[in-house]
Amino acid sequence: MMEIYKITETEWLQLAIEEATWSGKRYQAPRILKFNLFYTSKNGHEITGVYEGDTILFKWKGKELFRGTVWKRDLTLKSVVSITCYDKMQYLLTNKDVYVFNNQRLDQIATRVLNDFDIAKGNIPYTGFTIKSLVFASVTSGYDIILKAISETYKQSGNMYRVFSQAGKIELATWSDPDDIYLLEEYKNIIDVNLTTSIEEAITKVKVILTKGKKTYYGHAKDDYTNEKYGNIQYTESVSDNLNQAQLNERAKQLLNAKKGLNIDLSATFVGVPDIVSGVPVQANIPRYAIKQKYYVDSDTHTFKGTSHTTNVTLIKENKIPEVGL
Repeated sequence: MMEIYKITETEWLQLAIEEATWSGKRYQAPRILKFNLFYTSKNGHEITGVYEGDTILFKWKGKELFRGTVWKRDLTLKSVVSITCYDKMQYLLTNKDVYVFNNQRLDQIATRVLNDFDIAKGNIPYTGFTIKSLVFASVTSGYDIILKAISETYKQSGNMYRVFSQAGKIELATWSDPDDIYLLEEYKNIIDVNLTTSIEEAITKVKVILTKGKKTYYGHAKDDYTNEKYGNIQYTESVSDNLNQAQLNERAKQLLNAKKGLNIDLSATFVGVPDIVSGVPVQANIPRYAIKQKYYVDSDTHTFKGTSHTTNVTLIKENKIPEVGL
C-alpha cells in the first residue's frame, strides 16, 4: 500500500519503511514527508543509503503523493535515522532577492522568479490581470513574492490562485471551492475530535494612541458583555497614520471585533483521505459540540502505517490570504 523510493539517474530504489507522515500547512510553503530507516555502521561510518540532497518519491495505493528532497537526517545510537524531506516549494522559501515588477501578470512574475532561482516549472497558466507595480526593496523569499502577486491578483480581479509542488515541479493553478466537499461526521468517519476554547488571546477593550507633535489623541472601543463576563482585558496600539477622531474610534472597533470573544481551536482525526490537505474545504457535522458548518483545513498530518491511513486536521472558518509586507 505504501511505497517510498529513492530516485537516482538510473533506477528507483524502494526503501523498507514501516511508517511515514506527510504534512502541510496553509501558506507555509513546502509539504513535508518524514520517515525512519534502520542503518548499519562500518569502520565508524554510518551507512543509510539515504543522504541530504537525495530525491524521494512517496506513493499510497499506487498514487504519487509526494516528490521532494532530503533536507535533514537525525541519527540515534539505536541504529535509527529519521529522514525529513521537503517538496520543491522549499526552494521558493529559501531563495531570496530584491525585485521590481512593473505592469506584470502573476504568471509572468512567477515565471521570472522560478527562472531566476533555477527551480523546475510545471504548468503556469495565463492569469490575465496586470499588476501595475510591485516593489520588493528588502530581501524577500521567492515564495512571499509570488504570494504577494497572488494576493494582488485576487484583490483586483477576484480570481484566486495557488502555487504548489507537483511531481517535482512548481505549478500555478486557479483555486476555488469544489462543488462537492468532504463530509466529516461524528460516529461515522471521525475517530476523534479536539475542541479547545480559551480567552487567553481575547480582548474586551481597545485603546488606540496617535501622537501629533505635542498632542496625543485616543480612540476607544469596548464590548460591555465580554468585559463584564471575562473582566477587563485591554489591548493598546500606537498608530502613525494621520487619522481623525472618528477614524481612531473605527480602528479601535475593528481591532475589538477581530479579537473579542472566545478563541476556538478545532481539530479532528478521521479515516485517511489523501485529498484532504491544507486549504481544502470540508463540512464538519459534530452534534456533540453543536457543530454543523463548512471549515477550511489550516494544517494536515497524514499518518501511514502498513495498510492503515489516518488524517488529522486543524480547522478554521475562513481561507484568507495572509498579508505580505513589501
